[in-house]
Amino acid sequence: MSSFRMQIGGVFLSILLTGPAAWAGGLCSHCGGTGHCEKMVPVTVTKMKMVEETCYREEQQVKTVLVPKVIQVEQLVPYEYTAWVRVKKEDPQELEIKTPKFRWVDQKYTITVPGKDTVTKTRKRTEMVPTTEICTVTEDHGYYETKMVATKTCGGCLCTEKKVWCPCPVEVLKEKTVMKPVTIEEPYTCEVDICVPIEKTRRVKEYFTKVEKKTVKNPYTTLEPRKRTKMVTAFVPETVHEEKTEICTVKVPYTVVREVPVQVTCMVPEQQACSCQSN
Repeated sequence: MSSFRMQIGGVFLSILLTGPAAWAGGLCSHCGGTGHCEKMVPVTVTKMKMVEETCYREEQQVKTVLVPKVIQVEQLVPYEYTAWVRVKKEDPQELEIKTPKFRWVDQKYTITVPGKDTVTKTRKRTEMVPTTEICTVTEDHGYYETKMVATKTCGGCLCTEKKVWCPCPVEVLKEKTVMKPVTIEEPYTCEVDICVPIEKTRRVKEYFTKVEKKTVKNPYTTLEPRKRTKMVTAFVPETVHEEKTEICTVKVPYTVVREVPVQVTCMVPEQQACSCQSN
């Protein structure tokens, strides 16, 4: 009896240690029923690494350089200039000479003499002619109507007869005779005063201009530019190079190896509770 109780207690203890999931379907494939499994976890560690570093040191060096220098050199150089020279010339000018002249010529002219002439003309005369027209007129075809009216003598009662005209306008077409003016053209003969032209001849002076062309040469003096060249003394700039010694400071590179800390991430195993323990 005591051994049976010990077996049951061992079973319960195994269930508590390994979890119910291991006993529900057998042992866990990850932990094998131990309840703990090993997993790789990233861990950052510091390691020392040898690196090369370029450094610079200052050194004094002597070097020779050519320095350009501009100097003035006296030389004879050609100089071109413009000179104004007097030049004699002739200007040919063509003149037109006009001389007034006259000559006798026969001239025809016309004079007018008064005379009489009989002509036939047309005049207009206006007559009034009766004309019949049809027009629309308004006639009153009214009538008298007897109405009873009140008077002061009978105390205001309707006891007196009174004839009242009732108009009735009617439009009627009627003929009427009107006088209209008519223009009549009729010929007539009359005597008029006219001017009769008579042609005559007379001798008159006719003036004209005689044109002659003549060429005249007018001498004159003018200034014209001429190119001239002469040798002059001038200072011409010339560049020469002089040697100059300079002391300069330069930086010379050199390599230094030193140890520096570096952060490195690596995977390390770690014991963790298995996922079967959470079921």
